[in-house]
Amino acid sequence: MVELDWHAQDGIGTSREPRDYPEAIRALRAKGDALARKLGERSALTRRWSALAASGDGSRRAYLAMRRLKREMLLTLAGRLPPIVFAKQVPSCFSHQLTQYYGRYARPGGGIYILERPGIDMGLRSLTDGRFALGSFAFPEVSWNADRILFAFVQAETTPDDTIQGARGRYYHLYAISPGGAGLRRLTDGPFDDFTPRFLPDDRMVFISTRRGGWHRCGTPGCENYVLTTANADGSGIQPISFHETQEWDPAVLNDGRIIYTRWDYVDRHPVFYEHLWTTAPDGARAAALFGNNTFNPVGIWEARPIPGSRRILATAAAHHAMTAGSIIRLDPAAGVDGPIPLTRLTPETPFPESETRVTPSWYAPTAGVEARDSEENRRWPGHTYRSPYPLSENLFLAAYSYEQLVGEPQGNPANMFGLYLCDSDGNRELLYRDPSIASLWPVPLTPRSRPRPYASTLDPSLGDNGVYVVQNVYASQPALPPGSVKALRIVQVLPKSTPGKDLPPIGVPSGAPGKQVLGTVPVEKDGSAHFIVPARKELAFQALDDRGMAVQIMRSGAYLQPGERMTCIGCHESRTTAPPSARPLAQLRPPSRITPGPDGSKPLSYTRLVQKVLDDRCVSCHSGKAPSGGVDLTGAPEGHYTRSYLALVRQVPFSDMENGEALSKPGRYGSTASPLMKKLLAGHQGVKLTPSEIERLATWMDVSALFYGTFDSADQERQKAGLPILKPVLE
Repeated sequence: MVELDWHAQDGIGTSREPRDYPEAIRALRAKGDALARKLGERSALTRRWSALAASGDGSRRAYLAMRRLKREMLLTLAGRLPPIVFAKQVPSCFSHQLTQYYGRYARPGGGIYILERPGIDMGLRSLTDGRFALGSFAFPEVSWNADRILFAFVQAETTPDDTIQGARGRYYHLYAISPGGAGLRRLTDGPFDDFTPRFLPDDRMVFISTRRGGWHRCGTPGCENYVLTTANADGSGIQPISFHETQEWDPAVLNDGRIIYTRWDYVDRHPVFYEHLWTTAPDGARAAALFGNNTFNPVGIWEARPIPGSRRILATAAAHHAMTAGSIIRLDPAAGVDGPIPLTRLTPETPFPESETRVTPSWYAPTAGVEARDSEENRRWPGHTYRSPYPLSENLFLAAYSYEQLVGEPQGNPANMFGLYLCDSDGNRELLYRDPSIASLWPVPLTPRSRPRPYASTLDPSLGDNGVYVVQNVYASQPALPPGSVKALRIVQVLPKSTPGKDLPPIGVPSGAPGKQVLGTVPVEKDGSAHFIVPARKELAFQALDDRGMAVQIMRSGAYLQPGERMTCIGCHESRTTAPPSARPLAQLRPPSRITPGPDGSKPLSYTRLVQKVLDDRCVSCHSGKAPSGGVDLTGAPEGHYTRSYLALVRQVPFSDMENGEALSKPGRYGSTASPLMKKLLAGHQGVKLTPSEIERLATWMDVSALFYGTFDSADQERQKAGLPILKPVLE
C-alpha cells in the first residue's frame, strides 16, 4: 500500500502529472535533499541518500530504493511516533461547512481506532467495534495525561433519503473512553448536536453545540447555530459561552491557555469570506479577532491547533461551500492580523479552494466511473486536498490527505477520500494508514502533552448580570474618523435568527439581514473615550454618532461580555499590533455611564413606531392621497410585506447586506450620513425643519440597515406592520 501511494504521489501510472521513473527520481531529489540537510552530514542516512542521488540510476529499483530511504529519513526526524487515535468516517451526505457536522446528514460507517505502531505497520485496535449501533464517529481528542479520549457519535443506520433536508432527529453527542477501552460513558444528550470536544487545562471540556439557539441567515434549509460551549468532565454544567449570532467551529487550547476557534462573522457583510480565527478565555471572556476578519484569500481557516512550544498555529485553509478540506497553512499571528504575510503554505501544491481554484488544473481527470462535473464546479475545487492537521513541531505534522477532488454542496464526498500521513514543511508526505473503503480522519497522538496553565478568570461578581466597556479613544480608528466628530455611541443589539431559512420571513429589504434592536446611547468624552455598562450575554454592535445622533461609523460585527466582565478597547477598529495609550482617558475619571434608551420603536425595532410617526406629523399632508406630491406615498398603508412609505424610502438609504463583499466599514459609507434622503431633509425639504428628536428617529432607522421589523415571528410582524406591540419576546 505504501508503494502504491508513492506511485500515486509521483505520477507513475496516473493521469495526474504523469512521469516515468527517471522523471520521478529527479523530482524526489529536492525533497530528499531537504531531509538530508536536517539530518546533517554525519548521519548514515544522509550518506546513503547522497550515494543514491549521485548514482544516476533511473530504474524502478533505484526509484523504490530512494523512496524507502526518504521515508526512513522522515520517520527518523519525527522520532518514534506514539500510537495515533483517529476516526474512520464516511463524510456527510451534504458537503458544506455547516451541514457536514449535523447528525441529520451523517452517513453510516466507521469507528474510533488506535494505530498502534505508526510508520512501522498498519495494525489497528478498535475502541468502538461492537459497542455502538451503526452510525458516524468524529473528532477524537486525547487528554493532557493521555488517559482519556473524547469523541462524538450519532446513530445513523442509513444514509438519509433526502440528502438536502437530512434525516431529522439524529444528533451527535459526546462520549468518553479510556485508551484501553474501559469506562465508556455518554456525556451529552438531548435534541442538540454536540461535537469537536477539547480538554481545557482544568480538565473541563469545551466543544461546539447547537444549545445556544438560533438559525443561520443565508440559506435554505435552515441550519441551527452552533457555538462554543463548556461542560464539566462528566458532561454536567453545560453552558454556552458564546453569544455570537451565527456559527463557530473547531476550538483548541493555545499554549497560553486561551481558546482559539473559527467564527463566522457576517453581520451586514458577505456570508462567504469571513470565517477566520478568534480567541477567547475559557470562561468566554475577552472574545477577540485573532486573524483574517478582513481577509478574502483563503475563504476561511479551520481546524487551528497550536504548534508545541511555539506562538505559531497550524490550520486548514478551506472553502465555505464544501466540507472542511483544502490546504495546510502555518500562521504567525505576530506577523499581522490580515492578508498573506502571516501565512506559510505547507502544502502549496494544493490551492486554497473556492478563492483560488478558478481554472481547472491541466492534470485533473475525474476518478474512473465518475462523470466530470460542470465547468464551474471544476473551477471551484482542487483535485486533491488535506484536512485535520495535527502539529508535532514547527516543521512536522500529521494530516489526512485525499487524491480525490473536493466536492461542493449539495453533494456528498466519496466515502474513502482520506488516509493518514506524516508530513513536513518541505512537502514530504508518507502514508501511515489508509482504509480503501472508508475515510480516516482526525489523527491525534496518544501521548501526554504539556498542559497550559489554567487561564485566570477576571470576572467581577459585583457587576451582576452586566459588563463594563472602556473605549480609550474612538479616533484611534482604521479607517480614521474626523477629529471631534463623535459625541456618543449607539449600542445596537444583534439578534439571533429565530426561524429557519433565508429571509423566511424577511425583516427588511436588506438581503439575509440579522435582527437588530437599539439599546440606546452612551456619551463620548472630548478625548474620544467612553465608559459604560451593558447587559451581559447579548451580542452588541457599536455606532459612533455625531452631535445630531447620526452614525459617522458603523460596526459590522458583534461583541459580547460575560457577566462581570470588564473589557477595554483602544478605539474603533484600531490597529491590533500597537500598544494602547498610556494616558488615563477622561471617561475613566467618572463612574461608568448607564445606557440612555433610544426613541420609541427602537427596542424592539419597529419602523411603524419609529419612523411612521415622523412621516405622519411632517410628510403625509403632501405625500398622500390619489396624487401624492412627487408620486411618493408616505402613508403607513400596507403594501405587500411592508408599507408604502417604507418601500418609497428604503432605497434612499445606503445599507450593507450579505450581497456586499466590501471588507472594511468606511466612515460615511452607510446609513444616515450617506443617505440622500437625510441630506434632503436636513436641508429643509419644502420648508420642513425637523426637530432633533425627529432627526434621531430617522437616523436610528437608517443606521440599523433600514430594517422594517424587529422580529422574525410572522404573527408579530403583522402586529408591527399595524403599529401594534409584539406579543412574544425576541430571541436574544
